[in-house]
Amino acid sequence: MILPDTSVWVHYLRTTPAKPTQSETLPPADELDRLIEQEQIVTCGPVVAELLAGARGAQRDELAEQLGAQVWVELKHADWLTIGHTAAKLSEQGQTTPLIDVEIAVCAVSANAELWTRDHDFERIANVLDKLRLRILD
Repeated sequence: MILPDTSVWVHYLRTTPAKPTQSETLPPADELDRLIEQEQIVTCGPVVAELLAGARGAQRDELAEQLGAQVWVELKHADWLTIGHTAAKLSEQGQTTPLIDVEIAVCAVSANAELWTRDHDFERIANVLDKLRLRILD
């Protein structure tokens, strides 16, 4: 399972997928299309909220429908404790990391999903959240 963060979805929504040759690796947009078709994508409230906050008018409704069709990761009581502890560890190390990014990372761990991102803040989170599987896209 893959949990694309907001940065990946924004890039995906702005990118026209290219069609690779047989020998090429799939570009992220095409790969995401394939994973969506195979129902390998999960999402979570923080990602959806960020995307909807940045969407315009009618695009917002279409986006909400598309994201609502994905499997949702619901955070449990223990996950919120993990978010708090992870944010505290980062703070103790002098790392400033948005709390919403910590929430997204914990959602990925909770779902046993690999987190895809274009945001290098998640590398700092991965240093204190051992179970986070991370793929940084260019």
